[in-house]
Amino acid sequence: MEPTVAYANYQLNSLLKNLSQHTGYPEPSENYQYLKIIFDVIRQHSSFEESIKFNEMLPLPLKAIFLDGWHIPSGDVPRFENMNHLAQIVVERSNHSISSIAQARQLLRKVFAFLGQYATPTQRRDGFSFLPSEFRVLLLQDPGLKYAYSDTCIWLS
Repeated sequence: MEPTVAYANYQLNSLLKNLSQHTGYPEPSENYQYLKIIFDVIRQHSSFEESIKFNEMLPLPLKAIFLDGWHIPSGDVPRFENMNHLAQIVVERSNHSISSIAQARQLLRKVFAFLGQYATPTQRRDGFSFLPSEFRVLLLQDPGLKYAYSDTCIWLS
């Protein structure tokens, strides 16, 4: 294996292990699969410009995952009505390996908080532009979603 490929694999594994500390799923392969599902949903329900801005905020190894298998949709893309709608689509795309909307909402919260750590405030603002506005506002005010606001815990559950 070439040194650059080995280093890229090392970086990806490191990110997936770090993500596992957030999601609670210890296997990097499980986190990888969940990222692929979430990224696919984002690509299919975001405009081309929003998808590009989201990809710009990702660490390099995750950019490759985001771009893998991307087919730019033609015409209008269906928008997320709210976080439950986004979570429902994630459950469906996971073939129900994510069993409930509540589980999907928590996974989304953890993944977006994790990804926000690697982005500047401007990148977060632009990169999360596809999200329903009520969730985007919370995420931009508190990128770690550490329940800094009394209603956040209830809203995200």
